[in-house]
Amino acid sequence: MQSTVFTILFVKLLCLTLHGMTAVLAELPSPSNIRINSVNMGLVLEWDPPQNHTEKLTYRSEYKWKSVRSSYQYVCWNTTALCCDFTSHLNKFGVYTFQVRAEREGETSHWVETKEFIMDEHTTLGPPSVTLVSSGANIEVSIEDPVLRISEFKEIYNHATFNITYWKEGQEKRAKRMTGIQLHKVVLELEQWTRYCFQVWVVTERFFKQSQPSNVTCESTPKAKDRPWVMALVMFVVMAVSVPLVVLAFWHCYRVVSFLRPKVKLPGHFTVIF
Repeated sequence: MQSTVFTILFVKLLCLTLHGMTAVLAELPSPSNIRINSVNMGLVLEWDPPQNHTEKLTYRSEYKWKSVRSSYQYVCWNTTALCCDFTSHLNKFGVYTFQVRAEREGETSHWVETKEFIMDEHTTLGPPSVTLVSSGANIEVSIEDPVLRISEFKEIYNHATFNITYWKEGQEKRAKRMTGIQLHKVVLELEQWTRYCFQVWVVTERFFKQSQPSNVTCESTPKAKDRPWVMALVMFVVMAVSVPLVVLAFWHCYRVVSFLRPKVKLPGHFTVIF
C-alpha cells in the first residue's frame, strides 16, 4: 500500500517537474543588446531580436522619469521595429530608465531594462557647422552651435568654447590647433595662394563635453592684391583707354579710304600716276 502511494507521488512530482521544464523552455525570450542612441538631445532606444529566435515578434517599449513618475509609460507597442524614438516625451534635464519586451499572441518575455540615462550629461553632441570666407590672405571662420532636438544649445550649455584645427591641404600631420576660442567668428591671417583645411569641435564647460568633429572644410587664399575692387578698377581703366583707341583707329581708316576714293571726280585730262 505504501509503495503504491509513493509511486503515485513520484509520478505526480515527475509530471510537475516536466511541466515546469516545458514552461521554461517555451517561455518567450527577451530582446538582446538593448542600447540607447542619443545625439543632440534626441533619444532612440534600440535592441536586437531574441537570439536563436526566428518567429515574428512584436515589441513594447516604455520609459520612467526618475523623481517624477514611479511607473513606466509606454511609447511604442505592437511594433515589429527594433527601435523606439522617445525624444518628444523627454525633458532636457530629465533622468530616465527605459525597458523593452517581446510579445507574441498574448505571450510576453521578461522586461529588459537600461541603466539610468541623464539627458544633458549623457547625450552626444553632434558636430558644429563651419563656413569659410577668404579675403586676400585672410580666412574668416564662422561657427554655428550644434542644433539640439528638444532645446536651444545655449539654454543647456551656456558656456562653451571651440577648438579649431587647421592645416595646409595635404599637410594634415603638420596641423595647427587653437583651443578655448569663445567667438563664433575668427579671422586668421595666412599665407597667400594657399589652400587651407579646417575642422572644429565644441567643448562645453558643463560636464566638459566635447562634440563630434565638424566636416573638414577647405578654402584657398588668393593673392592679397587681387581684390574685387582692384580688378574692377583695372577693368575700368582698360575700357577707358581701349574705347577711344578703337574710335580713333576707325576715324583714321575712314580718312585713308576717303583720300584714296574721293567723292569728287577729276577732269578727264588729269592722269593719276601711282
